[in-house]
Formats: sequence, C-alpha cells, structure tokens
Amino acid sequence: MKLQVRGLPPLVPATPTPGGARWAVGVVAALVVVGLVLRVLHLGTGLWFDEIQTLVDYVRSPLGTIVTNYDNTNQHLFYSVLARISTTLLGESGAALRLPAALLGTASLLAFYLLAIRVTGRVEALLGTALLTFSYHHVWFSQNARGYSGLLLFTLLATAAFLRLLSERDAGWGAVAAYGISVALGAYLHPLAILVPIAHGLVLVVLWWRVRRTAPEAGWRPAAGILVGALLTLVLYTPVLSQVFGTLTGPNPAAAETVWKSPLWMLKETISVLGTGLPGGWLSVVVAGLVCITGLASYGRQSAAVAALLVLPGLLTASVILALNHNLWPRFFFFSAGFAILIAMRGGFVISRAMFRQRGNPVAVAGAVLVIIASALTVPRAWRPKQDFEGARDFVERTRAPGDAVVTVSLTTYPYTQWLGRDWIDLGTVEQLKAVERSHTHTWLLYTFPIRLRTMLPGIWKRLTVAYDTAAVYPGTIGGGDIVVMKFRPEPPSP
Repeated sequence: MKLQVRGLPPLVPATPTPGGARWAVGVVAALVVVGLVLRVLHLGTGLWFDEIQTLVDYVRSPLGTIVTNYDNTNQHLFYSVLARISTTLLGESGAALRLPAALLGTASLLAFYLLAIRVTGRVEALLGTALLTFSYHHVWFSQNARGYSGLLLFTLLATAAFLRLLSERDAGWGAVAAYGISVALGAYLHPLAILVPIAHGLVLVVLWWRVRRTAPEAGWRPAAGILVGALLTLVLYTPVLSQVFGTLTGPNPAAAETVWKSPLWMLKETISVLGTGLPGGWLSVVVAGLVCITGLASYGRQSAAVAALLVLPGLLTASVILALNHNLWPRFFFFSAGFAILIAMRGGFVISRAMFRQRGNPVAVAGAVLVIIASALTVPRAWRPKQDFEGARDFVERTRAPGDAVVTVSLTTYPYTQWLGRDWIDLGTVEQLKAVERSHTHTWLLYTFPIRLRTMLPGIWKRLTVAYDTAAVYPGTIGGGDIVVMKFRPEPPSP
C-alpha cells in the first residue's frame, strides 16, 4: 500500500496486519510500561560531572535565571527548566534531577513506534520498539540528567510528522503545528537539534526540484512546518540569543586540545560504548554495522527520501561539530538511535530472507527476539554509577589519617568542592603538588578523565606515574569516568 502527495515520490507507510492493530497497541502499551519501570529503577545512582554542573550552575537557579542564561554548552535550556520543576516538587536528589530524562526517554519508545509504522511493517516496528525498550544505551541516556533522551523523542516525533506532511493528502495545520513544536522543543534542548529540520529541508528541496514544473505547489505544507519550527525556536531562544553564538563557537574550557576532537578517537570510543551494551562486545558492533549497511540499502530502494531522513541528520551533525572544532562525543549522536534500530532491523530481515527464503521472516523474528533478550541482560549495567564521586569520598574519609592532605585536580575539583562541599586542596601545577607532599605526612589525590588530565596538567600526570600508588578505583559507566584515588609514595631516605 502506497500513499502519495501530488507530485511527490510515494513513501511507504506501515500496512497493518488485518485484525492485528489492537493487539499491536496492547504490546506497545506494555513495552512503554516496562520501559518506564526499567528507567526509574536506581534512577539516582552516581551522578557524573556534566549532571553535577547542570544541577549546581543551572537547576538550583530560579526559572527566570535559567531561561536567560546560556553561558556554557552544558546548559540544555529546556532540560534545566524541567529539572528545576522536578526538584522543586520532589526535593533535590539525583532521582528528581534525572526524572525528566526518564520520562522523555520512556515517551520516545512510543514515538519510535509511531515513526516505524510509517516506514516499515508492523512486525519490524514492534520488534524495534522492544529492542529500544531493553537497550542498555537507551536506559543509560534515560537516566542521564541531560537533554539527550528528549532529543531522541523530538527527533522521532518531528520525523514522523514530516513524513505525514510529505505523504498524506489530508495532513493539515495540525500536522504542521506538531512538526513545528517538535522541532522547537528539540532545539530548546540542544542547539544542534536545528540540524534535523535543516536535513528535512534539504530532502524537501530535492523532492520539490523534481516536480517543480508539474506541481510547483507540492510540498508547501512540510515547508510551512519547517518555517513554524524556525519561528518557535527563535521565540524560545530570544532571551539568550545574544549569548548563543559566542558560547557555541567559543573555545573549550582552558582551550583544551585533547584526543576527544579526533574522528578516529570518536570511532574507537563509539565501538567501545556500543560494545558495552551489546552482547558479544565489539564483534557484535562489526556484525551490526554490516547489517545496517544492508538495511540502509533496502530503505534506499524503498524510498531515497526515507533513507536520507534516517542518515542525513547524523551526517550534518558530524560535519558541524568538526567545523566548530568541538569534542566529538558519541552522545551527540544518540538522537539517531531510533534511526539506527530501524535500519538494523530492516537489514536483519533482508539478510534472513536472502539466506532462508520462505522461512526468512520467521527466522528473522526469532533472531530479533534473541537479540532483544541478550540486550535485556545488559540493562543492569546501566544502573551502575556513571561516576562514583561519593564512593571515592567515603573511602578517603574513612582511610585518611588526621593531618593527611587530600588533593583534587582538573575535573574532580568541581564535584567535590561545589557539590559535595569538601574543603580539599585544589591545585594546578606539579610544584604546588610537591609543596603539599612536603608539608603533610601523607598526600591523597583524586582524578578522573585521564585523557584530559594528561593534556591539561602533564607535570602532575607524570608525577602521579612515578611517585604515587593507586589506592582505589571507583568505576563509572561514562567513558574514562572512573574515580581514581592515588596515595603519595615518599622516597626512602638516602643511606
């Protein structure tokens, strides 16, 4: 079954199985409920640096201050507003800080299904929803007090609305408004979200160019949606418009030039991160990559426009981040997780049909169910601390002796001084560290994110490698986020 707008290429929406729609709605509802439970379990465990900075610098401020302050890219404006409301109603806690992310992430499960049934069959849509529900990475981001789970939600909603505007003759101003609101709220979570409607606009221009002589009026509704989204985004950002450009194009803190800006590092980190939440580790990532290539080719044969909508936002995001010389963190691409699952699920079915012919679909379903079960087994890993600042603090407090010095450096200083209220020593040079060592019986030092520490404070890093022993390591699920406790090893006196 194909629906088409006059003059535009047809897009392939879902074709409901006769008598199966009500059953499918029940399955989706059950998945959303289970998804919510998985995302609120252990919700407040182990805040990491960005969450702590969000809480201290923004969420604790009045709403009027939040919406007029964009001094750091760590400020996800809409999320800070939601978290402020949550912590005001429920009291300040890690769980209250993260609750908006959990709710947005849970809502994205339904949004995924609504998009999936527009581009693929009901079975693939349901299996994809189940895989997202039991995804380690989705649970992790839904328990991350940042805007990324919301970006996924509004990207899925905007894409579904855009497809409706392209493919349904009766799509009117309601669909235009739904698209514009989704785009604006996504952008209010993070400015990079404006690349989604830009990608949609590029697709629309190509489609319109093909029919400009025979149907020049075709596509006015999706164009109106993009315009509404742009206007609403401008309204939301008006209080901070003068700050946005400088903040987005400014240098990293202390002009940090680290390997985080390297595309090769991002590729390795992405494989590592994906391997954490996939059964089989990096080997599964390689297999998934081959499956995705197959799936994307299938979508391309179905509709070049659909294929472009699935991959172009991610490509634009990578291009802009590289152009801005910003750190290439894999989390910037989480908004494409729904697209990746659609592509991977399609690839699995295509490969299965090629290998098993008539039995291809049942085999693909069985294989997808096994992948979902295996993925579910990785979910408890997402409930571990993202960074265990509190565990390391407790260790030091019960182990140190009176008169011992405790030192923080680089990205451990802010959490311990501004969040946990420790009066530990903050220093920035190896000479200062040696002075502390000389004036105290024992010296303890806590660090995290060694990539940044090596780059920003090379003298201190070298001192740690030659004069300190590792006393304890408190693992975190954020890459490089282990909290490492070091203890100074005095040199033996000369004979």
